[in-house]
Amino acid sequence: MPDPETAITDAEWRLLEALWTLERATARQVTDELHDSTKWAYSTVKTMLDRMAAKGLVDARQVGPMWEFSPAVRADEARRSAWRRFVTSAFGGAVSPALAFIASEARLTRKQREELLDALEANPKRKGDNA
Repeated sequence: MPDPETAITDAEWRLLEALWTLERATARQVTDELHDSTKWAYSTVKTMLDRMAAKGLVDARQVGPMWEFSPAVRADEARRSAWRRFVTSAFGGAVSPALAFIASEARLTRKQREELLDALEANPKRKGDNA
């Protein structure tokens, strides 16, 4: 996982989502995967992937004349890091108020709240996981 203080930008999330789906891809393949939703040019995608490699978010390796990229971070790790940054910056590290805020903003129904509690009970907190 890259430095936990390094925030993933919205554009980087989009590229990571594509790479989590593709697993390993050239910049051209990523461009094609995202073209309908972003209209990004190949050069834009390649520049962003190179910067993400420098940040430790993706791995890059040269295969012949092409560069191939793969995610250097798992989706759950990236989301956990983003969640921790959010809770720390917006709620002073307090998880309960963050969850209460999200639940109230989402306007969960009673059934949805019950399903959420059931899911939490089915997936107990991992050892050493603070957020």
